Amino acid sequence: MPKLNIENTRDLLQRFDFKTLFIEELGWDGHHAKLDVAVDGQTYQLTAIAEKRGMVVFICAAAVDYAMRRKIERRVAQSVHEHLIIYIDTDKTSQIWQWVKREAGKPTACREHHYHRGQPGDALIQKLQTITFSLEEEAELTLVDVTRRVRTGFNLDRVTKQFYDCF
Repeated sequence: MPKLNIENTRDLLQRFDFKTLFIEELGWDGHHAKLDVAVDGQTYQLTAIAEKRGMVVFICAAAVDYAMRRKIERRVAQSVHEHLIIYIDTDKTSQIWQWVKREAGKPTACREHHYHRGQPGDALIQKLQTITFSLEEEAELTLVDVTRRVRTGFNLDRVTKQFYDCF
């Protein structure tokens, strides 16, 4: 796994520069698409900023509660099954990174990470390290590989189990 430049990553998170973060630091491919999602009479516009083998990263500039984020995510899943959504507030002071764990025969499990400008962001940076890709990996990389890495980084069950095993 390639080494993530932590200082650059921290700076990009602080500046809400997700496109540069994903493309230049994490090794994802650029993606340019808009997705309008209608939920409860309101339309939310999501902007795709990056993609890796079919997994798409969207930005949603809306400060919405958990229930609404879940509804938005379910609508996005109808268009793009594997995805990350980063919700940002209008003042660009907080980010909510959302990924949904999908397993056959089990209910979906929403995983969210909250980040506020001014925080060091070490926990989020640790998650981002798992979804960093190098040029050497490109030829063999599949959607399954990308999903596995996102699952590793954003699956709280695994982190909690590791914590208690070490404890």
